[in-house]
Amino acid sequence: PEVKVAAHLMRRLCYENKDNLMAGVIVGGWDPVSGGSVFNIPLGGACIPMPFAIGGSGSTFIYGLVDSDFKENMTKEEALALCTKAVSHAMARDGSSGGVIRTCVATAEGNEREMIPGNKLPYGPAGW
Repeated sequence: PEVKVAAHLMRRLCYENKDNLMAGVIVGGWDPVSGGSVFNIPLGGACIPMPFAIGGSGSTFIYGLVDSDFKENMTKEEALALCTKAVSHAMARDGSSGGVIRTCVATAEGNEREMIPGNKLPYGPAGW
C-alpha cells in the first residue's frame, strides 16, 4: 500500500482510541506512487504530511538542531548523519532516551537497517 494509506489507517486507529492512547505517531516509508514520504499523526488524530518528523521525550532538545540542519533533497548519507547527530544529542540530554540508535532507510530496493551502539555515538558521554 501507499505510505499515505498506512498513515491514514494509523490516524484512524489513533482517533478511534484517543481516550486510551497518549502518543503521537510518525509514519514514514517509500512507495512507487509518492516515493519517500513522512506523516506526523499528533494526539487527536490529524494526519499531516511533513518533510521530516521528530517525536519522543528527547525531541524537545533537538528541534532547533533539526530545523537548522535539515534541507530538502538530502543524500542518504547526509540524512543518516543528521539523524544520528540529532538522536545522540537527544540521548545525551534526556534521561528517558538512550542505549543505541537504530536507523532504517526505506528505498525502492527495500529497507536498510543499521544499529549504532552507545559507545560509538558521535555525541554524548562516549564522544565527549
